[in-house]
Amino acid sequence: MGKFLPLSFTQLVAGIFSFCSIIAFFLSLKTSIRAHSLRLFSISLISALSLFCNHVSVYFASVFIIATAITETEFLQNLAAIISDSKEYFHYKQAKEGKTSLDKISSTEGTIKITKKETISLVRDPIEYKILNTLFTKQVNKFPTFSPLFTFIISRNSFEYPKFREMGSKLYGEGLIGETENGHYCLTQTGWEWCKKHYDDFKSSPQWWSEEPIIVENLKKVLEQK
Repeated sequence: MGKFLPLSFTQLVAGIFSFCSIIAFFLSLKTSIRAHSLRLFSISLISALSLFCNHVSVYFASVFIIATAITETEFLQNLAAIISDSKEYFHYKQAKEGKTSLDKISSTEGTIKITKKETISLVRDPIEYKILNTLFTKQVNKFPTFSPLFTFIISRNSFEYPKFREMGSKLYGEGLIGETENGHYCLTQTGWEWCKKHYDDFKSSPQWWSEEPIIVENLKKVLEQK
């Protein structure tokens, strides 16, 4: 009998998950609750196996496997891209989304003509405005002649970093910002002109290092530039 007793708290919890998986398996025989029962069975079984293995790599893998059952695949793809620091994935994603958006606009509004030099101004995410406001403010304050370029990046430990990367890739896809080899963002010439034209749209938006307000004299000179 002693052979069946758990030797640690981890084994005890693993045993509970195993018992839950057995119950969920038999519940799945009922058609009306089959989908939820199979999901519970999968989660319980994977949790039990990972706890019995008791290894960090197995824990890490089980988190992703279980997550596929309770969240969207796109979220996991974004998370994996952030962990691996894959800028190419976000660029690909933005290019794909941009093409889809243009296709929808073309199909619903036949009178709209889009050229390569035209940037579509849609309602933007607050983080998009925060990126643009930070870049424009610091560029105006430090290098109002647009040379050299001001660049910045936020800490990967920041809670805003996933959204920062996602929205940065969106702006990159529109050609408003560029990205250096070390992952810093900067305004492009198109982005510089867009910010001058639409400054009133985002001037009240938050920005990083907000303790440094825009220099009014520099701003007047920049807005007067053609």
